[in-house]
Amino acid sequence: MALNATVRQLNGAPQLEPAQTMVAINKVTMSFGEFTAVRDVDIQVGDGEFLAIVGPTGCGKSTILNSVAGLLTPSSGEVAIDGRKVSGVQESVGYLFQQDALLPWKTAYQNVELGLRFRGVPETERKAKANAWLAKVGLTGFEHRYPHQLSGGQRKRVQMAQALIVEPKVILMDEPFSALDIHTRHLMQNELLRLWQEDRRSVILITHDLE
Repeated sequence: MALNATVRQLNGAPQLEPAQTMVAINKVTMSFGEFTAVRDVDIQVGDGEFLAIVGPTGCGKSTILNSVAGLLTPSSGEVAIDGRKVSGVQESVGYLFQQDALLPWKTAYQNVELGLRFRGVPETERKAKANAWLAKVGLTGFEHRYPHQLSGGQRKRVQMAQALIVEPKVILMDEPFSALDIHTRHLMQNELLRLWQEDRRSVILITHDLE
């Protein structure tokens, strides 16, 4: 079943002006051979807005996220971030995947500072920022543990710090907490909202969970 949707502002709120729009998905259709995953999708995400896309498995939610990240190219239509057309992998995007995406041979600290290392940030600055983000997500004292030594919730905290430390304009989340038990999932959802309220990045979250 293809996702075929136009997302509008709720409660009679006015449409966002172009200058306020961080992510613009305009009439995007994504086809793979004869199969169409999404068709004519329009989504506007404001600067600092938190958007959740809810839908059943196989309706094209992840396809939309991957088009924003630049991992997939639309068959028709256009995706833009902060007014610039998406073409190729985007450095302005942070991506939290459903499965763990940490490097198992690196510690929590090394995983968190990896994005800064790739960007050529000096070691002193990397260390200060990585330790600050580990503290923000409640992992002070766990800096030198490897992923297999951390709980599922702790690994998700490392992933959040890893994605947010590079100060992305847009954060994409693909069912990031679905593998956690319900108690840990609620804790992580609250933690995510706390971090978002502090920094107000634009977020697109896909989920099956109506709550």
